[in-house]
Amino acid sequence: MSWPAALPEQVKVVARVLENTVVPLRISDIEARFTGKGGWKKSLPVILETLQALGRARCEVQGWRG
Repeated sequence: MSWPAALPEQVKVVARVLENTVVPLRISDIEARFTGKGGWKKSLPVILETLQALGRARCEVQGWRG
């Protein structure tokens, strides 16, 4: 799946990935689900922390869940 250009869409697709998994995902697992050029991987931790602050994600020892 292509990495969206707009921040709101980025947040939505990451939330969707977390909601549709039954096992915790490491950041590298989430990155592997997307394609795209540029420094988009640098923004992924901030997006995950934002989703966590909104109650849409949680960080566990094994990885991230929705």
